Amino acid sequence: MRLPFLFFESLIMPVLQTTENAPGEYGDLFDFLVNELKLFRRKFVFLLNHVESKESMIYQQAWYDFKYKTQLIEWLLAEDYSKVLELPVNKEGQTGIYIQTRYVKSGKLVGLQLIEARPHEGGRYVGLTPGFVYTDEDGVRMLPIALALK
Repeated sequence: MRLPFLFFESLIMPVLQTTENAPGEYGDLFDFLVNELKLFRRKFVFLLNHVESKESMIYQQAWYDFKYKTQLIEWLLAEDYSKVLELPVNKEGQTGIYIQTRYVKSGKLVGLQLIEARPHEGGRYVGLTPGFVYTDEDGVRMLPIALALK
């Protein structure tokens, strides 16, 4: 999928990202946003609101064929989102790898991370890339990418 505008020409840098916990395994994006950065607070038991804008967090997943794992890691680390958006997306849960996206509607915060489900390791989920977090103007520029990852 090609986006109808030219923001890929300007470099968008993640403001923050999760750290590597083990070789090729990175910290969880949700835990990073809520517990480490404290950018979201719980409202009631299950609602999370951004601390500044008070917007609710939106969560989505884009599932990909396992054969694209190496390419997805390479492209996400290089922030080459135009190539990522060209890949076909599978039905939810159909494969073992997906990009999780967490954002607020205004774009004030956009986060994404490539995850692999590993049922052969007790059902754990592993971050294959750092969780990239974009805020403020960078988040607004990343929002169309987040919206396209469905």
